Amino acid sequence: METLASELAGSGVAGELAILRSDGGLSGADAAVAAPVTMLLSGPAGGVTGAVWVAEQCGHRDLITFDMGGTSTDVALVQDLNPRIGRETQVGDLTVRASSVDVRTVGAGGGSIAHVPELTRALRVGPQSAGADPGPAAYGKGGTEPTVTDANVVLGYLPAQLAGGEITLDVEAARTAVAKVADAMGLPSVEAAAAGIIDIVNENMLGGLRLVSVQQGFDPRDFALVAFGGAGPLHANALGKLTGAWPVIVPPSPGVLCALGDATTSLRDVSARTVLRRFADLTGAELVQILRELGDEAGGRLVEQGLDRADQTLGFQVDVRYHGQGFEIPVEVDPASLDTPDTALELLAKHFDAEHDRLFSFLLNVDHELVNARATVTGPRPSVAAVTLAEGTGDPAAALVDTHPIHVSGKQLDAKVYDRAKLLAGDVVAGPAIVTEMDSTTLVLPEHAATVHASGSLLITPLEG
Repeated sequence: METLASELAGSGVAGELAILRSDGGLSGADAAVAAPVTMLLSGPAGGVTGAVWVAEQCGHRDLITFDMGGTSTDVALVQDLNPRIGRETQVGDLTVRASSVDVRTVGAGGGSIAHVPELTRALRVGPQSAGADPGPAAYGKGGTEPTVTDANVVLGYLPAQLAGGEITLDVEAARTAVAKVADAMGLPSVEAAAAGIIDIVNENMLGGLRLVSVQQGFDPRDFALVAFGGAGPLHANALGKLTGAWPVIVPPSPGVLCALGDATTSLRDVSARTVLRRFADLTGAELVQILRELGDEAGGRLVEQGLDRADQTLGFQVDVRYHGQGFEIPVEVDPASLDTPDTALELLAKHFDAEHDRLFSFLLNVDHELVNARATVTGPRPSVAAVTLAEGTGDPAAALVDTHPIHVSGKQLDAKVYDRAKLLAGDVVAGPAIVTEMDSTTLVLPEHAATVHASGSLLITPLEG
C-alpha cells in the first residue's frame, strides 16, 4: 500500500489514495496500513455500496443486492439505504471480529459446473467451477464440462457475440458439454438439461437471498432486487419471480458496479468498546459518556486523514442482550437521545425489545445487558454526477438489433435483442427480450417488461393482468 501511494504521487497523481473498507466506507492509505483487518472483505462491499447509489437514483431505499459473477454469488440486504453490518465473519478458518457489510456468498456463478453423481443420479450445480482457464466450454478455450454459462448459451439467453463483438461463443461446444447431463439423466433434449441446470442454480441463489431476508425476519417482497455482476442480469428476472422482490433493477455497466461503489462512498472510521454491564448497574449518563468518547476517537482519526470535524456525521450503535442470553443484537442509537441521558437506557431497551420480537417473536422479563458500544463517523459523500438519459417515446425499436430464438418453460420463443447503449429514458422493453451491453447481458422473461429509468437502470416488473 505504501509503495502504491508513493508511486502514484511520483507519477504526478494529485488525488489522495483512498482504500475501500469492508463496511463500505473509505479510509486513507495510512489508516489502511495501520488497520488492514478493515479491508478483508472490501470487494463485495463495493458492490453493495454501488447498488445503494443506483437504487437511490431510481427512488428505492430498501433493496436486496444480487451480485453473480463467474464462481460465486454475493447477496446482502439494505434498509433505508443503509447496508446491514456484521461484526464477525469467517475468512477461511479464521474468525474475524471486524465490521463488514453482511454479505452472504453462495457457490453459484457462470462457471459453476453441472454434474450428475452416479450414486444419486440427481443433477447438482457447483460449487466446483471451471474458473477463468479453461472456463465454460462455450468460450472455446478447451473447457469440456457443462457450466451455467453453457446452459444459458444452449437456451439462447446468451447471444453468440459478447463484449461488443470481441468474444464469439462456441454454441456447438456448449451443446456438447450440456449433452453430458442430458445423457446421464436420460432427458429428451439438450435444452431440457440446460433448463434443469438454470432452475437449480436459481434455487441455489434463492437460498442465499433467503439467508439475508426471510431468515433475518424480512419479507423480500418489501424490497427491490438490484442485480449486477457479469452474470447477475441473466438470472435477475427469474430471481425476482422466485422472491417476489420488484422491481428488479439492473444498473448500467453491471459488471463493474463495484468500482462505482468505491467512487460513491465516503470516508469512514469506527471505534468500539466492550462494556458488559447490566442496565441496572449502568446510568444513562455513563452510556452517553462512553458513546461520545468513542465518537471523539473515531472522529480524531478522520481529522488526521484531512476531514474536518464540521464535515463529520456521527452514528452510534450498541450490542444488547437479555441478561444470561448467549448472543446479542445490534441496536441503533439515535444521536438526539444523547441529549436526554435520563431516558437513554429506557429508549434503548424499547428498541431492543422491538428488534428481538421481530426476529424471534417473544420477549423475556429479565434485565437487559449492554455488551458492546460503537461509534461510526462518516464524511460527506463525493459529488458524483448521475447519468441522465435523453427522453424516449417509450418504443425501443431504434435499439433493436436482432431477433433470437430462446427456450422458456419448454417452449421455443423469438426474443428481440436490444443494444442497451441505444435505449432512451422511458423506453419499455417487453419480454421475451435480451438486452446486450459490453460487460453483461440482461434477460427479460415473457409476461415481464423492463422500463428504462432516466438514470440508465432497467426496472424489470411483471406485466399487469
